[in-house]
Amino acid sequence: MIRGLYTAAAGMLAGLFRHETTVHNLANVRTVGYKADRATTVDFPSMLLTRIRNGEAGPEVGDMGTGVSLSSLATDFSEGPMKLTDHPFDFAVAGEGFFRVQTPDGVRYTRDGRFHRDVDGSLVNAQGYRVLGQDGPITLPHGQLAVSGQGALYVDDEYVDQLSMATVDDVTTLLKDGDTMFNTRAGQEAQIMAPEEVQVYQGYIEDSNVDVAQVVTEMTSALRAYQISQKMVQYQDQINSKSVSEIGRV
Repeated sequence: MIRGLYTAAAGMLAGLFRHETTVHNLANVRTVGYKADRATTVDFPSMLLTRIRNGEAGPEVGDMGTGVSLSSLATDFSEGPMKLTDHPFDFAVAGEGFFRVQTPDGVRYTRDGRFHRDVDGSLVNAQGYRVLGQDGPITLPHGQLAVSGQGALYVDDEYVDQLSMATVDDVTTLLKDGDTMFNTRAGQEAQIMAPEEVQVYQGYIEDSNVDVAQVVTEMTSALRAYQISQKMVQYQDQINSKSVSEIGRV
């Protein structure tokens, strides 16, 4: 009976975490460059049930589950839809690749291409971090900015720099650093992409890849699973209370 409480409580915890994950995704449905998270669960080791008759083991009758636990929180790196802004400092990446930005904690990677030129002429992202080019942070003179499909930057038709884009062998190993920036794991290195491997669109941004319909469905499923586990806890508590009272009478 106590095992039943543990199993139901584990289901409640898993459902709660799934719900929190979907709520966070829904809150970022309009966040540029956001990549949705997916909570996955795994079964605790199942118990093999065997029929016992006259003290001897009989045929196997099946497995009994003992609950679930959180397995991992994975990030969905599928591309979000491109949105036309016509702003000359908005960039979107098609296919693989991340913009490289310099932060106080080191280089970070992002698909959020909302850039602007600060008072010093530096090209910075929405958080104020400097965007990296081939030879370090990019500095732009005043003038009309244009960007080629391969990430070459021109001001008044004069070449200035090349956007430094990066990729990794397995993007699922990247770690989130905030909602739209990523960092590599210890011992992992990002590879700088050659210009011919890059496809950049000026005047566009990449929207969040959160599917609202899917998130609402996941939220409903997690809520129902939580409610069922909650009911099981109540039933187990009633059974335990009755057992204690009946044993007390005996």
